[in-house]
Amino acid sequence: MGRVSLSERDKKIGSLNQRTLFGKTKKTVTRTFRISAEWDNFLRKEAESQGISVNVLMNLILRRHAHVYILAQADNLLCLTKTTFRKIIEGISLEYLGRTGSDTSSKDFPNILGMLGLPSDYDSFAYLVSRYFGCPNGAMWFCCHRHTQKNTDIFHLQHNLGRKWSVFLREFFLFYLKTLNIKGEAKVYDNAVNIKVLRPS
Repeated sequence: MGRVSLSERDKKIGSLNQRTLFGKTKKTVTRTFRISAEWDNFLRKEAESQGISVNVLMNLILRRHAHVYILAQADNLLCLTKTTFRKIIEGISLEYLGRTGSDTSSKDFPNILGMLGLPSDYDSFAYLVSRYFGCPNGAMWFCCHRHTQKNTDIFHLQHNLGRKWSVFLREFFLFYLKTLNIKGEAKVYDNAVNIKVLRPS
């Protein structure tokens, strides 16, 4: 079983829209701008703590802005701490969260795909799960570990928000796969979901 961080198909999907910053070429530009000394100091310390250069950190910040913040502003999304969010969903029934996963999937997937300029197909699904919802520089719904096993993709979605969030994620992603006429199965854990999908030929 091999681990896939970003497949060739994902690169192709990413190149459809400049916001994704995953184009086929590695063309760069040099841009000069001024920031306050305090912010420069912050960037240097943050880059050092992550073991990367300030240049790499700035690219990660820009990528996150393009992937998440612009879309968040367009959708009027709220930013909540995980503690607050977990407290909210703890008071909601599993049955209701399951229905909510399906209902929101039917609206959110077409909306996000439209804003990113991506087609509604399996490659886009894999890209969004791995790079939009489940990436440190994405929406951070979970941490996605993607694996391949012959003609099957396995998405292991790790989080720390409890079993109810796992139920929501299962219904959210399986519903969209169903709209693509692709069969998927999911196993729910307290802090993870394992989604197994037979890749379409």
